[in-house]
Amino acid sequence: MLCLIISILIYGRAASSLSQLATPRRHRRANSAPASSAMAVRRLRTFLALIALAHTSCALIDEVIDVLKIGKEVAEDIINSWDVVGKRFNATDGVDLPFVRRGERQILSRIAVVSRSIEKLEMRLRRTNAVSMLLTKKAGNGARLELRLHEMTDLLNRVAAANRQMREYVNLQRELERSTLENFAEWCVSHDPGALPGLLERVHSLVDPPNKHLLGRNLFRLVLEDIQDQHPDLCDLQLSPHQLIYDMYNTISLTEIKGYAMMQFSWMLLRVYGRGNFTQEASLTRQRYGQRTNQTAAAARAALSQAKRDLYRCDPPQHIEGETYDQVTRLLQGYIENEVDMNADGTCRENCAFYTLAQNHGCFKDQFCSKQPACKGRIIDCQFVDSDMWVCPASAKSNRRYEWIEYENGRTLGRVGSCMRGTTKVDSWWRMLLLHCSYCLCLCEDDVNTAERFFSMKEAVADVKNNKVITGVRLVKHGKVFHLQISEGTLSERGSITPGTWVPIKKFDPFESGIKEGVDYHTLTYERRAIDLDELDSPAGHVLTGVRFSMIGSHLHFEIRSTPFNYATGRLAYDKSQWISNDNTDGTDTPRSRLELHYPDIPSRSHVSLPVDSKHDQYVEFTHSDFDADAAQSTVPFIDVQPVQTLKGGALLSGAGVVHRGADGNGGFIALKVFTYDFSRHIQAETPVNEYYDVDTDTTELMPPLN
Repeated sequence: MLCLIISILIYGRAASSLSQLATPRRHRRANSAPASSAMAVRRLRTFLALIALAHTSCALIDEVIDVLKIGKEVAEDIINSWDVVGKRFNATDGVDLPFVRRGERQILSRIAVVSRSIEKLEMRLRRTNAVSMLLTKKAGNGARLELRLHEMTDLLNRVAAANRQMREYVNLQRELERSTLENFAEWCVSHDPGALPGLLERVHSLVDPPNKHLLGRNLFRLVLEDIQDQHPDLCDLQLSPHQLIYDMYNTISLTEIKGYAMMQFSWMLLRVYGRGNFTQEASLTRQRYGQRTNQTAAAARAALSQAKRDLYRCDPPQHIEGETYDQVTRLLQGYIENEVDMNADGTCRENCAFYTLAQNHGCFKDQFCSKQPACKGRIIDCQFVDSDMWVCPASAKSNRRYEWIEYENGRTLGRVGSCMRGTTKVDSWWRMLLLHCSYCLCLCEDDVNTAERFFSMKEAVADVKNNKVITGVRLVKHGKVFHLQISEGTLSERGSITPGTWVPIKKFDPFESGIKEGVDYHTLTYERRAIDLDELDSPAGHVLTGVRFSMIGSHLHFEIRSTPFNYATGRLAYDKSQWISNDNTDGTDTPRSRLELHYPDIPSRSHVSLPVDSKHDQYVEFTHSDFDADAAQSTVPFIDVQPVQTLKGGALLSGAGVVHRGADGNGGFIALKVFTYDFSRHIQAETPVNEYYDVDTDTTELMPPLN
């Protein structure tokens, strides 16, 4: 895009310089002819030098080289036909002179090429229509922002419609009357407020209000305040606030390019039609374009510097296990066991609280133990609730043991209702009228062969040798193992991404030969069930190219790989990649804080979207769901397996993290988030050219903002 703007600007300056060089001597002041001629020759040399410079800078973009070539050809056409074009055209004879039609066709053919370049850029930006998406988000909210978004949408659409009209004229140039093109060119440079220059000025007034104390904050600032105050997550739009502002800036910049190209070509057409020289007018158009783009860049950069760059997923409209979430299973689960079966002697001499750590030793006289699968692992933290109860067993295909439990004293665990398999009456009993054999409510850490609580520690990295970077991340469960998975895309110049596909995970069975605990995977246990909650970002000038889990002490730990790159060329310096993590442990002066889960119910039961309630440098422990709410039948948090990537998967990322989404009374979700790349430092707000522009003395070139 930068090269395209440079080409158009160079062409505009060249047309001005070359037209002066070719102007017949009788049109110049006699006393300044030698000086003017020397100035024109010097400008011609400057123009040729700028072409060489632009060719060197943009050699990787074929369509930009074509624009430079076409700009030079148009300038040469004007030189060759200046003597004829400079004459007054007789509009009453009804016949177009051959040179007029030729010049018209040449200019229109140049318009066609520039239009194709603009259209290619437009296709890239069409992936996200930031303004229309915000309007959808704000529908019904009213207020100043929505009104300005509607106005901006209307103005952008009107400029786009004019640009489409110009393209149609280019395609039908041989069938069009001269008056049609002439009228269109006049509209493109008219002083009428509804003409093209007026539309561009109105667009700019929304971005940079001329009277800020009356009109208030600019559109970027209004959008920023709204999405960060009222919609701090923005996850349902699949755009970070930073990316949304940046895409809006690109959309507005593209509109400026369209308008500037149409206005400059209109001055050329009017000059070909003999309506005037228009050198000064073209210079003023170029000057005002530079002022607007620089002021827009400054406003965008100020907003981008404060916009959040994190992106994650909200709760879906409907939770579907295996599609939007998955579960760790049989880590800590509510389990009913009689004390007689928790000791090797088969006695009832103790009480339930005695059994803080035990195991199953059998099934006494085919009591309730014969009607449920035994806990094959450790039995932990038993308690006595009541002697007798009704138990609703869960389906044999379910990971639950019970749907609900109702004690005779009236206490209920879980959501009591109908029972598909019928309830089972469970009663404690007395032995020899002296010892009470009580049914205890415990936690079962089941055998790993029946559980699904493994996390892969294999790294997921992009193919950096082929210049690929991460464009999305997600957690997936294959078999009994949770894996980190990435999507990758090819990085090109100026942060452009060609979206790719999801990289296959490195599948394995934890029990197969050669796979090692602590190296290839981690198993959650009662003592080792913490996961660190960190939000990691790369240094400036680096992008995200890898993610992995590791172990620090008893905590499952998240790390990212960061790789430096050249923004102009897009090339990765993959040999300088580095892994980044927050290696804070309990032994430091400021250890991590624990995120407490208070009375955690199943998160899929929530009727509202759960926000991120964790902070960087925290951790959370996997535990059982609340006894009263769910009979402690589920392991929480659940795992959010929704893919985390920007809309269409084509954005540059610089970081990633593990967060918890939840609330009091809810177990929440372990989820991933990403950080979009910070483009603010690549938007250069140059000082506008001097207000009093003198075409005969100016030797500077207006450079557009980098975007």
